[in-house]
Amino acid sequence: MTKKNLMPAIVLSAICIAAALLLSVINIFTGPRIADNKEKKAIGALIEVLPGATGKVDITIDERYPDAIKKGYKFDNGFVFHTDVKGYASGLEILCGIDLDGKVVGVKHIESNETYGFESQLNGAYIGKDINSAELIIASGATQKSATSKGYYTAITAALQAFEIANNRTVDTRTPEQILQDNCNAALGTTGKTFVRFFESYKAFGDAKIYTCDSGAVIVSGESFVGYLNGSTSPVGTPDADAISKTAEAYTAYTALEKIDFSAYASTAKSVKSVYKTTDGEYIISLSRKGFSYSEAPMVIEVFIKDGIITSCVTVSHTESGGYGAACGSPEYYEQYVGKTADTYNTVPNIIATANGVNPGLTGGATQTSNGYKLAIADAFAIIKHLQEGGND
Repeated sequence: MTKKNLMPAIVLSAICIAAALLLSVINIFTGPRIADNKEKKAIGALIEVLPGATGKVDITIDERYPDAIKKGYKFDNGFVFHTDVKGYASGLEILCGIDLDGKVVGVKHIESNETYGFESQLNGAYIGKDINSAELIIASGATQKSATSKGYYTAITAALQAFEIANNRTVDTRTPEQILQDNCNAALGTTGKTFVRFFESYKAFGDAKIYTCDSGAVIVSGESFVGYLNGSTSPVGTPDADAISKTAEAYTAYTALEKIDFSAYASTAKSVKSVYKTTDGEYIISLSRKGFSYSEAPMVIEVFIKDGIITSCVTVSHTESGGYGAACGSPEYYEQYVGKTADTYNTVPNIIATANGVNPGLTGGATQTSNGYKLAIADAFAIIKHLQEGGND
């Protein structure tokens, strides 16, 4: 390297070293101040959710506590628990203040990656609730499947459970999903199996719900869980007669369904996850298709088609953005597909959604949701055509 080329490199190195030294000096003076400000902010938030709090003592969070609990503090007049849960996005951190009687006195989200601000509505929603009275509260304008609302409820429930544990009481910290899985395994006589809901919107099941795994099915009606191993017509164990009676109609409808093998055509209808056919010739198709929020989870759709006409269409689950694509979870949207055929389903308007409802039309924010939904419906019609032309149904 010549001297001419060497000089700029030396100058650049000197500048970098000087900048690094300057940042180090700045950090020496500002670092403690930033940390102090964060501490003051944290203390301020604790007092905000538990007014008049004095005498803070840290609680050791061990394996007895719910996973959502990250920190806990005992004060002279109550407790504060710091939770970290998932709403639409991870990182929804909520402080919950609980008085000495076990009632929520203050709630505040201190970190959030939620998009549409539903969490702000919920800060005061659980005031006065205790472990026996807290129930899921849906934010105004959100759907019943609102991930933010469910995340908030998870946080409040975890804090109330933590209060019981901190006071040396026994509490079941399992989530409702864990309890369901445990009950299904107990009914079927299995261990560690994962059960999934089988066609949530099939009306022939009545009020019962059916959960399946690779070993069999469990029919749930109210508090009754009755298990049937694959190919068996008799329930596992000795469930009482009332439980069998409550679930018998649903199990009969379940066993009457014919499972259709569509593997030969799966590559051309990628949304299709399962196909069943009723005794009167109606196809029931489970679909899973990406919309806008496909990185989190796809839209799950159930479509019922008879004689080439959609008789029912239901969005089972989705993680589309609140206020826009989340409208795909509203009956106002998906019921528009009922009565449509392979030639007319595409006439359903794309989504314009607001926090207050759904309107026909087109908006950039929901185009990917609408398009993904219609591609799934197209796959439903395509798989039926393949099956009929291939003679496999």
